[in-house]
Amino acid sequence: MFSLDKFYYILHNNLISEFRNSKSLYFYPHGTYEQKFTLTDSVPHIPGDVLVTCLFVDQEPMYESTIELTRNFVISTTGLLDIPNRVVIIANSEKSNLKDSLINEKNSTKDWYYFFHGFMCLDWYRDFQYVKQSSFAQFSKVFICYNHLISNYRSYRLHLVSNLIEQDLIQFGAVSLSLQDSEGQWRDTIENPACLLDSRAKVKIANTLSNLDAPLIIDTVTPDGTLSANINFKDLVDAFWHVVTETVYFFPKLHLTEKVFKPIIAQRPFILVAAPGNLAYLRSYGFKTFSHWIDESYDHEPDHYVRIEKITQEIARLCAMSQEQLQQMHQEMQEMLEFNYNHFYGEFRSIITNELVDNFGTILSEYNLDIGYLDEVKQRLLQ
Repeated sequence: MFSLDKFYYILHNNLISEFRNSKSLYFYPHGTYEQKFTLTDSVPHIPGDVLVTCLFVDQEPMYESTIELTRNFVISTTGLLDIPNRVVIIANSEKSNLKDSLINEKNSTKDWYYFFHGFMCLDWYRDFQYVKQSSFAQFSKVFICYNHLISNYRSYRLHLVSNLIEQDLIQFGAVSLSLQDSEGQWRDTIENPACLLDSRAKVKIANTLSNLDAPLIIDTVTPDGTLSANINFKDLVDAFWHVVTETVYFFPKLHLTEKVFKPIIAQRPFILVAAPGNLAYLRSYGFKTFSHWIDESYDHEPDHYVRIEKITQEIARLCAMSQEQLQQMHQEMQEMLEFNYNHFYGEFRSIITNELVDNFGTILSEYNLDIGYLDEVKQRLLQ
């Protein structure tokens, strides 16, 4: 599998360069919109040929601010979008109406969707496929729940952890919670007029966290972005259920990151704290979820406050079980846990590679370009 370091180069070399007048642009370092680099030099314009710029905005979800940044970036680097024979391909990793608003056929802006974080995790977590099976056998905690960033769009984590503290569930799990991040302290978050939290959640957070003297810690006092890739496998397997607090919660979009793949490589079940529909979105890629053991109706709950309450209720039910009951549950789901693990290191790679290439082929077809070579590209990318 090709590496994340050369991800954009490989895609340009194998796909985008099929347009003779083409260049690709992406953001670097990973996860930021602060710096931009040109992957390929501008090419001499060939009269009559389509001039293509591929803009990679696949690392992070799109919000109103990044949509505007993307529009301005496209215009500043490619000129006016309505120039004849000019096409801008927006390479992205989400399904949302907001993303669709950026795709404008009149201005020849094309949507190229694929599961970027799937490729990223296949690279980041490739070594864990060699862990011996006995490493997954035992656990000492009922659940684990990481919560680093707490401001703005991640403020829902304050609600969740407040529930865990209020109901005295922390004792059964490994829970982290930063009381401040780069945007400020937790009080700044709930006092911000633009905060997306329900008023009931704000009251609960204020009452609960006021009594918390220090941050909750699992592995380090100073977490940073490198922990996404450099994970502590012992911590992952030492807990039974994983409560995965995803990047997107408040917004109606399908978008998942590396967070949901951590329990999968640890052969653990998970509760997905995300925007509605994302559990079904994960299943669409062939993974299995755990409705046989917990109530997964939270995935259909549109009310952000109620969705957290439903999730907390399931965590509380698990924490009320005896060790024998939890061990029995673990045994019952072994086949499913191993399936997800093997699927991640097996068929999933083919699914997302075929999807990436086929979706690009749709763009090629619009310009009557030959797509016969795409099967060869798939084979090469899957080597």
